[in-house]
Amino acid sequence: MARGTTALRAVVVTGTRLSSVANPRLASRVDVVNTTKAPPGPAGAAAVLASLPGVSISNDQGTSAQPTLELRGFTLSPVVGVPAGVSVFLDGVRMNEPDAQEVNLDLLPIEAADHAELVRGPSALFGKNSLAGAINFVTKRGSANPTANVSLSTGSYGERELSGSASGARDGFDGYVLAQGSDETGYRALDLARTRQLFATGGHRDDATDVALSLLVAQDHIQEAGSLPESWLPAGRRLNFTGGDFFRPRLTQLSAHATHSFDWGVLHANAYGRRNAFEQYNVNVSDANTDAQVVNGSVGATAELDVPLTLGRRPLTLSVGAEGAHTSVRYHLFAQATDVAPIPDDCVAESGLCEDARVGGDDAAAFAQALWDITSRLSMQLSARGDWTRVPFRDLRDPANDGASTFAELSPKLGATYFFTPALRTYASIGSAFRAPAALELACASPDAPCPLPFSLGADPPLRPVVAWSGETGLDWSPRSGASITLSAYRTSVRDEIAFVTSASAAGFFTNIPHTRRDGIETTFAWPLGAGVRAFGSYTLLDATYRSTATLASALDGNVVRPGDHFPLTPRHRGSVGIGETWIRGTTLFDGSIGARAVSSSYFRGDEANRMRPLPGYVVTDLHLSLQHGHVTARAAVDNLLDRRYSIYGVYGENPKGPLGGPAPTDAPVERFVTPAYPRSVSVTIELAR
Repeated sequence: MARGTTALRAVVVTGTRLSSVANPRLASRVDVVNTTKAPPGPAGAAAVLASLPGVSISNDQGTSAQPTLELRGFTLSPVVGVPAGVSVFLDGVRMNEPDAQEVNLDLLPIEAADHAELVRGPSALFGKNSLAGAINFVTKRGSANPTANVSLSTGSYGERELSGSASGARDGFDGYVLAQGSDETGYRALDLARTRQLFATGGHRDDATDVALSLLVAQDHIQEAGSLPESWLPAGRRLNFTGGDFFRPRLTQLSAHATHSFDWGVLHANAYGRRNAFEQYNVNVSDANTDAQVVNGSVGATAELDVPLTLGRRPLTLSVGAEGAHTSVRYHLFAQATDVAPIPDDCVAESGLCEDARVGGDDAAAFAQALWDITSRLSMQLSARGDWTRVPFRDLRDPANDGASTFAELSPKLGATYFFTPALRTYASIGSAFRAPAALELACASPDAPCPLPFSLGADPPLRPVVAWSGETGLDWSPRSGASITLSAYRTSVRDEIAFVTSASAAGFFTNIPHTRRDGIETTFAWPLGAGVRAFGSYTLLDATYRSTATLASALDGNVVRPGDHFPLTPRHRGSVGIGETWIRGTTLFDGSIGARAVSSSYFRGDEANRMRPLPGYVVTDLHLSLQHGHVTARAAVDNLLDRRYSIYGVYGENPKGPLGGPAPTDAPVERFVTPAYPRSVSVTIELAR
């Protein structure tokens, strides 16, 4: 946990995302992260999460606005086609998009978040896609004392952000509103990013009831520099291989939340509706350019009832609930001819329309959890969740491709927690989680009709759902205030993991891999050294491997994985260490930290067989300072303080352009493509609060 942002002591949650009250008797771990001091934007939020053990960042889009996170060897990505394994929620509302379960961190109101909860391991109560865990961003509510904040940030590479917020409460009613806008020219050529957000919450609270209504509106325009041929790096790390790629989403989300306390229990509920219409434009060198226009829509509701009981004269808390959702995806894909590539024959010549499809989705689930305090030191936890998912596909160009897939799964969990002392806790658990194939994975699952995504969608033979079984044990020790040590070890065995496999040089399809596995150890420490000085650090060992043989999609020939081969872009070792200081003099508060994070080498995407030279590891140092005096707060961040040159992503691909400045080759050679990381960057934020 580097930066001026603090991570609160690791705690656990009592139930689902609707009742995240700390309860150390549950056999789970969740890091509760203070995001209020994070640098602005999605990159700042991703960096805060990546400072935790088991979490790492990569970036194949080449823009700071679209980071990819990995948790325990599973991916949380904005890229369509990258299999999802982490669920993301905003106040309990699922933010994974219906089309491919991708997550766009740029659309989340990070500056409105009070904190984020990172729940580790498969979580039956958080629902589908939570194979590695779930992240829930909890937003602010109106405060008893009216406040108003204005924040201005500026930094390297044209970074500018202006945000304002106000909150207050009176006679039981409360309100909070945030308006934010940011612009960045970016480190790379043609790498502009513009974000605009409005988030507002209004609510009412009394002794028994708390209700709130929230609105989120977000509109972004992000140019994506992507990756570069590694041979181009000596000539310029800021180059753009195919300038013109962009992502343009428009999100509207309305949600309601309610809690009511009875004499015999507590009822939690939420309901939501969201619509995200986005355009993804890709410039290609040898093929026609593609313009995907997608409308994702979803409505849903969740209810949970928590009831305190007794069993054998010992306390037992029972939580039961249900949720349902309906999703819809309208998908249009157009091809645009270039000087070297016409519109493909299977597209409409006049308009360039290649795909016109509608994909629905219906999800229903029921869940229950019992927590029994057998003694004052020993607790047992038993939970289970049943999921049912149906995904109908409608091809509006060719009804012969219509079809539907249905999935059902039961996900149980059993755990125990024991307190040796009030400051020393240990736990162990075993449980499972489930992921239904995403709409676009189901639409490209036939070896007889391979698709160079996102072309050639259809109702192909159904994929099997992904099921992950995980066993975990750990301990927490907090000997005194500000001091903590945590240690966790886990094994996650996955059945029917979904991957994109090769059927031709430029096409492939999604299929199930029978077995994969993740083994890991995570540890953290925080220790006060006196006089306001503190030390902190973390270490992660992750062994993510294939346990079955498969030929995966790659520009390389013979990319055949075998049991024991490691996942690409999954470093085996990650660590961080740092030192910070906090002091208070009257109305002045200073906080500063300097930390280093190290990441070991990892294999390129496309080299899942582990035959080629890996992407080198790196060590980066960051400095963060904060000074608050009265109503004024100034923050400064220097990322990559020592100006290291390294790459944060790697993939094998064909290079039709050949060497920089040279003639285009007759046959495009296969090359290593990398995404250069940002060099030293500085940002300064001034915040006025009244």
